[in-house]
Amino acid sequence: MSKLGGKKIDVVSAVTIALIIAAVLAPMPIAGQTYLIQVLVLILIFATLAQAWNLLAGYAGQPSLGHAAFFGSGAYTLALLTFYVDFFRYNPWPAIFIGGFIASMVGLAVGALCFRLRGPYFALATLAITEVIRLIVANTDFTQGALGVTVPTPPKVETPLFTIDFAEKLPYYYIALAMMLVSAYVVYAVSKSRYGLMLQSIRDDEDATASLGVNTFRLKMMAMFISAFMAGAAGALYAVFISYIDPSLDPGGVLTLFTSIDPILMTIIGGVGTIIGPIIGAAIKVGLGEYLRVTFGWKAGLDLVVFGAIFMVVFFVARRGIWGVVKTVIREGWGPVKADLLKLLGR
Repeated sequence: MSKLGGKKIDVVSAVTIALIIAAVLAPMPIAGQTYLIQVLVLILIFATLAQAWNLLAGYAGQPSLGHAAFFGSGAYTLALLTFYVDFFRYNPWPAIFIGGFIASMVGLAVGALCFRLRGPYFALATLAITEVIRLIVANTDFTQGALGVTVPTPPKVETPLFTIDFAEKLPYYYIALAMMLVSAYVVYAVSKSRYGLMLQSIRDDEDATASLGVNTFRLKMMAMFISAFMAGAAGALYAVFISYIDPSLDPGGVLTLFTSIDPILMTIIGGVGTIIGPIIGAAIKVGLGEYLRVTFGWKAGLDLVVFGAIFMVVFFVARRGIWGVVKTVIREGWGPVKADLLKLLGR
């Protein structure tokens, strides 16, 4: 803590405010560069997805491998509403909230089935259910099966002062930024509440928490509801932004294992159980991934080799995540970090 004008300033809060301001201003120098704006939008969407996983796994201790089911549920809800209902074809934005709600219902169903299991058994069960959902979507005529669904571009919003053209990428950036900030605030508010403290006690020792008379199943279901809603809303926005979704096994598919693993990698890299960690992880995972894909695109798979090597270094050197290391350095200096490195090197 430091003092400025007689008031105490939390360094972490100051950094958070600075990051928000930087995020609002980020597109201005690159407003005409469509590709870079697209990368920024994807970073924000997947930061929201990572934040959703962080709430369930980082704070409640439930390591899900099934967030692709919620992300895909939200994406398909919006896509099918725009496909079958004229109102949503011309105004898809309410469908983002509907997609989040449908995803939360899927989340409650998954929780009811899987929360009797723990640890790796819970993770594998969520993965299996996600694959079942993907196969159902891929083989159902109503969802257009393997053909996928094309989402029409929303019409322009015209006012006397300005016009928002959704054929451009910039409007999506600010929508995605708002969604990411709301999700981060929700996780922050939950983590600081009595409910959040009980979730963290479940993460640390569920049996001990239950022995105190806490209904751990109900608390986990509440966490699942919130987490799935955020993931579903992110998936719905992704569907509008990308304009096409399908149930394929390609990395871009909304129901693939990649979509479940990505938020896990992002959160671990940035810092599990922190608010800023998933945002940092998403920026590194998506930003670095796109850079390597463009740089090494001439050789299939080479970008993934480089990507994996970089992440192995991050995992070994920053086991608390990048934000965890930053907080440690701010509060205690470089001593604890050097000690961890020496321990890692066996010295």
